[in-house]
Amino acid sequence: MIPKLTRRSAVAMATVGVVAGCSGGRGSASTAVRADDEPEAARQAREARDSTALVARYDAVIAAYPTLAARLAPLRADTAAHVRAFGGRTPAAPSSPMSGNGNSTGSPATPTSTGSASAVPATADKALAALAAAERALADRRSATLLDAPGALARLLASVAAAGAGHVVLLGRPAGK
Repeated sequence: MIPKLTRRSAVAMATVGVVAGCSGGRGSASTAVRADDEPEAARQAREARDSTALVARYDAVIAAYPTLAARLAPLRADTAAHVRAFGGRTPAAPSSPMSGNGNSTGSPATPTSTGSASAVPATADKALAALAAAERALADRRSATLLDAPGALARLLASVAAAGAGHVVLLGRPAGK
């Protein structure tokens, strides 16, 4: 069982992540790119795509469970900012939580698009858990790869991974806490 984290510990984790990403100076091992590494532009494009896919998951959950819109909107906005930070295009925000299917009851919407974003779990709690799992997996992958990234990209990966870890904590909390 993973212990519940406080906001203070989440902020501390984010600070440690950013500091760790900032520790590589010029010419250090963390800024050197090996010949077999993915070029920085390609890595950034992949990270932008991964964040865009996560935004789509948020949008699908918000469409399926409009009652979660206020809770998820700030996390979706952060994730859209990550897309921009990696050089991607910001996904358009849904015009309103009711815009897709008019479903305001909190029951799942009928998926209207293809792909993993439309596979919304059958309950709001499971949908939140699925978002948390997606955030955790992406944050873990980014944390694992940042040591091999050039300095600026490593710092960005650390910052975004820390934000994702914070999202995991917030997604696991009951509404209103």
